[in-house]
Amino acid sequence: MAFSAILAIFLFIAIIIAFGIGGNDETFAGIYGSRILNMKRILILATIFAITGALILGEAVSKTIGKGILADLNNAIVITILLSTAIWLILSSALGLPISTTHATIGAVIGLGIALNASLDWLKIIELSIWWVLSPIIGYIVSFFVFKLMRKYKVKHLNGFQSLEKTEKTFTYIVLIVICITAFSRSGNDCSNAVGIVVGIGDIQINLLLLITGFSLAGGLIVLGRSVIKSVGRITELYPSTAFAAQIPTAAILFVGTALGIPLSGSHMLVASLVGLSKASYTPTKKGMWKIVLIWFLTFPMAALLSIVLYFPINAAI
Repeated sequence: MAFSAILAIFLFIAIIIAFGIGGNDETFAGIYGSRILNMKRILILATIFAITGALILGEAVSKTIGKGILADLNNAIVITILLSTAIWLILSSALGLPISTTHATIGAVIGLGIALNASLDWLKIIELSIWWVLSPIIGYIVSFFVFKLMRKYKVKHLNGFQSLEKTEKTFTYIVLIVICITAFSRSGNDCSNAVGIVVGIGDIQINLLLLITGFSLAGGLIVLGRSVIKSVGRITELYPSTAFAAQIPTAAILFVGTALGIPLSGSHMLVASLVGLSKASYTPTKKGMWKIVLIWFLTFPMAALLSIVLYFPINAAI
């Protein structure tokens, strides 16, 4: 098959994945849950940061996924990884469940690498795994203690409803800024799952790929994003100040990780932060939390299995 045809297939599937990532992006769930902005304004902001984040921050993490884990990529392997990621991502988005696209992509890479006895950089995989384990734990702990500190401050310094209302209004602006930073970083991190593996096959114009990915992320947010934003935004009771407590660790870790070229799961961090917030405030999490946790555990093996099943017919066709 001609290289131009292969490249067109790569691009088509990458757009589908980016569309699915956008549809699965719950970054603005805290804004929705705390009723700071309505869904229309949330989607406008999310669109802006999806495009700018992918273009400005996307290159480093794309290179990590494309060139740092699996050696000797070929066309069949790239198509298989892209397709298995796309299938699992779109299925999860349709169910309104936030998953880690990073885990789906790397699960597919590892599954295929093992099945084909290919050269995997296990040291890099272990390094990434440490980040994946620590980041939601940090999110949980930081949110828990930030909430406790804020409540202590409120009890000690705030007097009456008007004082509380003024504080919450201030946090409305603060959390909006923090979430915009998160959205910017998350777009730069997540776009690598759509184009990172394509970057690994050779000299392809990465800036054009990132720009197309950014628009695809935005499209997914507009068309499918409402469901996941609402689902995560309802995990626990939220106000502007509590949304800040849940969002601040996610924003910090994602920004640093993206700058360092480390693929991370924004979904895992935010949901863990919301659970930490729920525990700190003695507020029960909403029904359906078990579905979110289950889909997390299923992502790695399902993406790996999909890649193995799809590879052989794809390889034969190419």
